[in-house]
Amino acid sequence: MLESSAFSIHLAIERHPVTVAPQTSVGETILLMSQAKASCVVVVEDRTPVGIFTERDLVKLTARCAAKDRVPFLERFGPVEIAEVMSQKPIALEETSLDDLRSVLNLLRQYQIRHLPIVNREGDLVGIVTHQSIRDTIQPADWMRLRRVKEVMGDRVITAPETATVNDLARLMHEARVSCIAISRPLESDDRTDSPKLGDAEAPVIPLGIVTERDILQFHALGLDARSLHAAQVMSSPLLQVQPTDSLWSAHQLMNRHRIRRLVVTDERGCLCGIITQTSLLQGWAPMEMTDALSALQRLVEERTSELQQANTQLRREIQDRKQTEEALRISQARLAGILNIADDAIVSVDEHQCIQLFNQGAEKIFGYRASEAIGQPLDLLLPEAVRAIHRQHVNQFRHSPDVARQMGSRAEVLGRRKDGSEFAAEASISKLQVGSEKLLTVILRDITDRKQAQAALQLQLDRERLMGAMRDRIRQSLNLDEILNTTVAEVRQFLVTDRVIVYQFNPDWSGQVVVESVSADWLPILGLNIHDPCFGEEYAQLYAKGRVRAIPDIFEAPLSQCHRNLLKQFQVKGNLVVPILQTETTVQMPDLRSRILSPGESNHNRLWGLLIAHHCRSPRQWQDWEVDFLTALGTQVAIAIQQSTLFEQLQAANQQLRRLATLDGLTQVANRRRFDEYLDRQWRHMARDRHPLSLILCDIDCFKLYNDTYGHQAGDECLQSVAATLTECVKRPCDLVARYGGEEFAVILPDTDPEGARNVAERIRRSIFELSIPNHNSYVSPYVTMSVGVATTTPEPDSSWSELIALADKALYASKNKGRNRAIAMVL
Repeated sequence: MLESSAFSIHLAIERHPVTVAPQTSVGETILLMSQAKASCVVVVEDRTPVGIFTERDLVKLTARCAAKDRVPFLERFGPVEIAEVMSQKPIALEETSLDDLRSVLNLLRQYQIRHLPIVNREGDLVGIVTHQSIRDTIQPADWMRLRRVKEVMGDRVITAPETATVNDLARLMHEARVSCIAISRPLESDDRTDSPKLGDAEAPVIPLGIVTERDILQFHALGLDARSLHAAQVMSSPLLQVQPTDSLWSAHQLMNRHRIRRLVVTDERGCLCGIITQTSLLQGWAPMEMTDALSALQRLVEERTSELQQANTQLRREIQDRKQTEEALRISQARLAGILNIADDAIVSVDEHQCIQLFNQGAEKIFGYRASEAIGQPLDLLLPEAVRAIHRQHVNQFRHSPDVARQMGSRAEVLGRRKDGSEFAAEASISKLQVGSEKLLTVILRDITDRKQAQAALQLQLDRERLMGAMRDRIRQSLNLDEILNTTVAEVRQFLVTDRVIVYQFNPDWSGQVVVESVSADWLPILGLNIHDPCFGEEYAQLYAKGRVRAIPDIFEAPLSQCHRNLLKQFQVKGNLVVPILQTETTVQMPDLRSRILSPGESNHNRLWGLLIAHHCRSPRQWQDWEVDFLTALGTQVAIAIQQSTLFEQLQAANQQLRRLATLDGLTQVANRRRFDEYLDRQWRHMARDRHPLSLILCDIDCFKLYNDTYGHQAGDECLQSVAATLTECVKRPCDLVARYGGEEFAVILPDTDPEGARNVAERIRRSIFELSIPNHNSYVSPYVTMSVGVATTTPEPDSSWSELIALADKALYASKNKGRNRAIAMVL
């Protein structure tokens, strides 16, 4: 991994990037980038990134200015708003999605971008990641010393003569999609005498200077005319150069020391052969994550090889001084053999032909060969056949490297082969020793099988905990049961590498339905299928209600009833794992769950809601203990999710009923006065905003007191109910509201209704009440129940009050009563 415990990709986020508003002019933006020495600005609106403007965008703009244009760049583009020229909807990444350095680098390469805005969950800008910020954070060292410039340099360099204008250079950068242009002249020994042309160098050239995107930014910030400036006037020179054989570390130090982002690469003649940038440095990065065991192995290798070097140095000194006797040499060799044999690691030396010359006791334990069996044999004896050719090539390259002094190679993970043919993972380091004209290669190797198994087990445990934690988080954060269950079965199927995972819900008769399913494309989907297993009844339900978990490796070998086996065969199942979904007696249940209480004799009653089942279809499967425990724990989480969703649905239904009761008149079942006030206030503000008319009708049953005195209050209540029902029928639109205003008074709110429309509704109401023909013999208006109606219409103003509309409607109602009742009178405010 590129991410280690010592490094977090979050450290590479620049938390305070340069930002501008979309209305900022191009001229102001260029000046701001120049002052901040920034390669880009992020355009934000309400803290959300809506665009990005980079040095490359500036070069693109500059390229659009032809040399014959009379208007300088800043006069043409300076006043333009940055929103018109920025790259819109830039690629951005949520901070919580930052995984590791490799994924960020892949994203930058995939979209060919150099700036990646980072946002939070709400989409607000929190920072930006660039190649520079990554390089400044990781501070590469050892890996750069081992790599050469020629391995990562770009060999395609765009060149231009000294006479080219800045406008020409910008256009060339834009067309070639590069960040710099090398200014050059032909090699003096070249037969060509003309100046180099714009574009790729076709013949050897001598680099004189360089012009970058940032240089063009500075020219515009200073107000210089890019059409009249020539490369010779503005190029950066003298150039800082490196050669192809230089290390990346020296290039990295040179960039840091001079605060530059690119270097030209020249050969021994001084001719241009490539360019290296900060991006090149990152592309060459391939560090390994260090662990405690690796560190221990490194120390052991250094100790052992240090002892070998000391012994060899001592041997050369004694030979040179002619003071070493043959007996002392044998003692030294015996001491060295003792050191090698007490090491637990395998130490194997081979000659130039890769034949084994040294095979210590540690190697005997690890590989299973005796030293007498291994010495003289080719090194391939200890390697799997599949990797022998690659290993042989690697050893030859190491043996023929220019440095003949003893050196340590980097540790690497390799595969070894024991005498019994079994293969194992190991870590190995190789060193080279020059003894006279002979080169000896020594490999120090450690068996890491146990560590790999422990790492795999730990990773598996972490994955289980991650999946379980994600399930718990979904339950806490979401009340969407379908979403929770569908995501769960999909992740479980992928994690267990099985063919189908379902959630099965029981009916009261122990039939049931597959309510959630995740199945691979090769197998039969059974989502929504109603299943009846005639063998499943009260006895099996009792077992599952007590927490029974059943793992069946092979349905044809397991003690199953024939009807149950036939059911599983129908669904292509060869092995399955079943855990119950249980809910305690305290669970509040919805009718559609159709749960059943089992085990009535126990103090902790369980309700068997359904089953969580994993099907293996391609072959029988031996289920592991951790898989059984994992699915059992998930069954508990599924039960919690079902219970939580059920309680939420009931709470919503109860709240809806309470809201309905709080806004309805109990007798007439139309809106009450509270609902009337709320609705009128909302429609008043709505009509005021849209400048639309609002009408209000107030209705009063004529002589209703005489009706009550004559027929009684029960008949009066029935009369009110009939009037309310008739009013509701007379109002046609969903946005109109009928409310009981008080006693025998009713009100009708008519949004977006002009005076003529309101009068028509009022007349329809008055006529419909009369046509009910409800007897009222003591009325001095009519032998039937009648109604007086007042209508008011206005177009609300933002600073006005709806109380004025009520007062006008009330005035119209009294006018109707004063003119003999059983009539509708309308007024306009």
